[in-house]
Amino acid sequence: MGANQMPDPQPTDTAAAAPSPKAPAAKPTTRPTTVKPTAARAAAKPAAAMAAMAATTARPTSAATPGTEATPTTSGATARPGATAPAAPAAGAWWEGAQAVGVGDSALPDEPLDDRPERSGAPDRERVHEVAVLGAHLGGGMLAAVLAEGGVDVVLVDAPQDASTPAGESTVPYTAEVFDLLARRFDVPELSALGHFGQLPTEVRSTSGVKKSIGFVYSEPGRRVRPNHLLQFNVPSEHGESHLFRPDIEAWVHRAAVTHGARIPAGRSALTAVRGGPGDFRIELADGSTVRARFVVDMAGQDAPMLERLGPATVLQSLRHSSRVLTAHLRGVLPLERQVVPGVGGKPWSGGTTHFVFPGGWVQQVTFNNHVPGNALVTSVAVSLDPKIWPQTTLSPAQEFNRLTARFPELAWQFETAVAVRPWSGGDQWQYGATRTVGEGFLLLDRSAGRNDLVLSRDVTMTAELVHAAAVALLSAHRSNDWSTAHFRPLESFQAELIEHNDRLLEMALAATVDFRLWNAFCRVWLLHSMFAALSLKRARNDALARPGTPGQWQQVDQYRGCGFWFPVYPGFAVLFDDAYRVLRQVSEDRLAPGEAADRIFAQLASASFLPPLFGFGDPQDRYYNFTPPKRLKVLLWAKRSAPPLVRRALTRG
Repeated sequence: MGANQMPDPQPTDTAAAAPSPKAPAAKPTTRPTTVKPTAARAAAKPAAAMAAMAATTARPTSAATPGTEATPTTSGATARPGATAPAAPAAGAWWEGAQAVGVGDSALPDEPLDDRPERSGAPDRERVHEVAVLGAHLGGGMLAAVLAEGGVDVVLVDAPQDASTPAGESTVPYTAEVFDLLARRFDVPELSALGHFGQLPTEVRSTSGVKKSIGFVYSEPGRRVRPNHLLQFNVPSEHGESHLFRPDIEAWVHRAAVTHGARIPAGRSALTAVRGGPGDFRIELADGSTVRARFVVDMAGQDAPMLERLGPATVLQSLRHSSRVLTAHLRGVLPLERQVVPGVGGKPWSGGTTHFVFPGGWVQQVTFNNHVPGNALVTSVAVSLDPKIWPQTTLSPAQEFNRLTARFPELAWQFETAVAVRPWSGGDQWQYGATRTVGEGFLLLDRSAGRNDLVLSRDVTMTAELVHAAAVALLSAHRSNDWSTAHFRPLESFQAELIEHNDRLLEMALAATVDFRLWNAFCRVWLLHSMFAALSLKRARNDALARPGTPGQWQQVDQYRGCGFWFPVYPGFAVLFDDAYRVLRQVSEDRLAPGEAADRIFAQLASASFLPPLFGFGDPQDRYYNFTPPKRLKVLLWAKRSAPPLVRRALTRG
């Protein structure tokens, strides 16, 4: 087993495991770990969601004239001066299914997904449960579902900022493969649907969106977009990627966790403090009750209650990639394709995730409910700004966004009448990573251990990757009764490596924005990384499924191999990625001109023997990727005749 290899859990009984007599004795504590009570999540009930929606959005009342309703004023959620908001659809239309837009709560019920009441229930106040997961968002819900299905006595506890923390909302084919791995390896089939839009239940799908493409529109302040400054990678039809409306997605995943046996506090009361120590942590809730647990997985976010227990030397440090991030959900965003026509072979920008890129930043647009013609669309907007080019101002996030879009004609037109239905948020410090993540009886995971930009689907993808790695380590601890810090060190190393890789990738992206030629080159490297990851993980997963019950069945997907890969990948790509990173670092340090850097990357792509020549990755003029059936056949023929063996195995069934 390698230094970063995670132990492989064996099948466990489905009954909840009682605390073992070998559990460490509780240590007295002199100081409770408290949680800030701000932005506490309300229970996800339709009436509460409707009331909050009425208070925070510009939905017209019976006395208002559609299109002229009052502009919201909560937390800077203001329209551009003089703008009028489009009318909400009639009652019974999509609005009723998306009543939680803007408030962070879901209108979906809290009941389990099927009728297995004996497998779940409220925590026993006197019992020391095996694991408590702090944070009932997407990552926490998935982890609790997997652990419960594996026989762990797990409690899923809401954290105060679960709903208010901005989070990623888009997937790529690689994300879907990680979801599929979670579903197949741990027998939680619901998780597979997260990566396949058509498999989501109707009530969940109705508020999310379909992702048919990944588009990049490049421009410069004060100039119109040039027709040859466009890129679009169209998602293969069999994937059906998603724009995940997080309130409803997380409510559904929460129900799945309960269905598989996770316990939840009555009324979903949020945590306020953590007392006690290893073997008997006491998690205090807002309603005055207490949940006890032997081990804690802290996924609560930047105000992680367990962070200070790691000692004064442990901090949330800044990462190399640094940007200021502004986020909101907007209604009334006009389709970009009306101003920027996709080129030959392109698809409407609003049918996928679109990035409006400019020197020093980008505006990412993720559209919900774009799969039903005629429905009112809500668009998630995430802006990343390099503080060296776009320094901090005294403006509110909404005002700063308005000032930014005014400098780009297409954006100014697109957002002229847009109104925020989830208020604008933004801050000075966005990216961070914890210097340590494992302590006695607990670990920090996902958003408690690190956070980076929401671009390129990395936020959702990394959450799924970390849930997979943590599930392996926790199920192994459950089976072996080894809850020591040493047991979780490989997970700590893996998480640090993944945060490091994500930081490098986004550092590359921001450096590439300086010039379209360089952005064009970088996008090919990123796309290849995503493609190779998806194909290679699928091959490794299918290989494991083909030999059920054999020793080391899953070891091919349990060892970090560099460049963000934890499964076998052709090594030539890792070399290409590292070379591209060094080139882009030279650009960011003003040691290499952007045009020369772009030429170097394209030369590497053109000469790489492991890339299908049909796709023209080394051709700067080939800016539209469409994986049509004829191309698929030609790639398979190339794979069987010319591809290196590891690439051939990833591309073919043999």
